[in-house]
Amino acid sequence: MQILLSTIFKYPHEGGLSTHISTLKAGLEELGHEVDVVSGSDFRGILDFLTIKAPSRLLNQLSLGKGQWFGDRRRSSLLFKKLKLVHENYDVINTQDIFATLASRQLKTKTVQTIHGYYTFEAISRGAVDDGSSYAHKFKRSERYAYKTADELVCVDQRLKQYVKHESGREAFTIPNFINTHLFNVSNDQVNSIANKHDIPIHKNLLLVPRRLTEKNGVIYPIKALKHVIQTNPNVCLIYAGSGEMTEELKSLVKEENLGNYVKFLGSVPHEDMIALYKLSQIILIPSIHTKGVEEATSIAALEGMAAGKPVVASSIGGLKELIQHEYNGILFEEKKIDDLTNHIIGLLNNREQANKLGEQAKEYVSQNHSHIQAAKNLLKCTLNKIIIAINLNIL
Repeated sequence: MQILLSTIFKYPHEGGLSTHISTLKAGLEELGHEVDVVSGSDFRGILDFLTIKAPSRLLNQLSLGKGQWFGDRRRSSLLFKKLKLVHENYDVINTQDIFATLASRQLKTKTVQTIHGYYTFEAISRGAVDDGSSYAHKFKRSERYAYKTADELVCVDQRLKQYVKHESGREAFTIPNFINTHLFNVSNDQVNSIANKHDIPIHKNLLLVPRRLTEKNGVIYPIKALKHVIQTNPNVCLIYAGSGEMTEELKSLVKEENLGNYVKFLGSVPHEDMIALYKLSQIILIPSIHTKGVEEATSIAALEGMAAGKPVVASSIGGLKELIQHEYNGILFEEKKIDDLTNHIIGLLNNREQANKLGEQAKEYVSQNHSHIQAAKNLLKCTLNKIIIAINLNIL
């Protein structure tokens, strides 16, 4: 089958969406299908700056949300022009955001939308749109229309499925996030090379936060916990692998708390380097929080930490509590509870046997339930089968 994956966002890029596309593409191709990607990276350079970025920045200064609205619609329009040239070569388009769906639905090719999060609420959460503004309402209307007009819908966790049902009245399939487990078979030489590249203090116990530095990811809480952790476990280093709008706030807090010797900010890290960082770390921290209607889905970062055989300490919200069974394949704590986060970190540092057991069970769980091959099969069975039957193609 000929499958096209599409998004208005850049690809490849930092973050879970890009990882999802790459991993799904690999899974579908391993099953014998032909897969291509059309993304925001296909309209790059001077065109991107002159027709999207520059006007968006100017419009946002005039009215918060206006630039975001203009930019997303402009990207959707440009994506439509790309899709129009190639769509007849494909049996189905799997869109990865609402504006890609709006572009695709203007064509005759069948569209399956994968829903990764709460589009409008996430724009509000990151400060791109004011809550309750006319632009927030415009985004919400576009979101609902995309859900109602796609041929099939896929959500990455049950809570998102309920949200889509509430917003559109439609039932979606649930296919939890997934990863390419083959990527975690890396040699010690590869791991050591990445440690040297990023100047990782491997003689310390590493606490890794593999997240974009944004409010909903709760990235401020590991720093707040760290000042208590070092009282009993001073040989630790908290590592942030990601960038975002909270970077300067986090660095200021580190300076204020005199934690400069215990925290390292790596900025954006290529995904191929992240595998080694997981392997090097003792504990993976996913401290997400509810904020402005946004709740963490089945975190790819959590899945990757688990696949690396490491204990993951995560907030008990959204898809994370669907993924992690407390004290079996990871640790859950109540969001924003610094004392609980602190105690779990200290407990795992002091009990390596428990930490190793959690990591081993997490690795086995991910291998059995969240591999890219199984996810690709699920996508084909749940959604694409219906579409292909309708156009008299046999995908199995």
